[in-house]
Amino acid sequence: MAVNMGWLNTYAGEITLGLLVLQGLWFLIWFGTWLKLRAHKKMIGRFRDQLEEGDRLRELLKGELSAESLSDFLRQLKESHRRMKGRMGLVRYNAIGERATDMSFSLALLDDEQNGVVISSLFSNQGQSYIYAKPVEKGSSTYRLSAEEQQAIEQAR
Repeated sequence: MAVNMGWLNTYAGEITLGLLVLQGLWFLIWFGTWLKLRAHKKMIGRFRDQLEEGDRLRELLKGELSAESLSDFLRQLKESHRRMKGRMGLVRYNAIGERATDMSFSLALLDDEQNGVVISSLFSNQGQSYIYAKPVEKGSSTYRLSAEEQQAIEQAR
């Protein structure tokens, strides 16, 4: 008894193409699942870090840590808060002369130790404007500061 397999030769190209399409779909589904799994792993890692911080706080509240540990923890919080708190000084001025308004500015962002940055934007109504950033350490910069940048730093102090 012979089986007629002539249709296989007739539709070999279509069958191959169909299998390739199915394999491509399988790959896309696998790749999407892999991406979601990776995102979930990152989210679980963030939650784990937050839980560890919460456990430390819970230990502090229960009094399981010594007074010295509590003092160290509060000192770290104070230091972190001091670094987050910033001072700002803003000076607006006319950089190009009589034809424009005060569209240029210098913005100083400093912490309590007078470290930070001065950002200056020089506006021109001729089409080109420039933005500069200069580091500030202990109230001064290794770069030459304009009078407006110095004034912004003084305001931020």
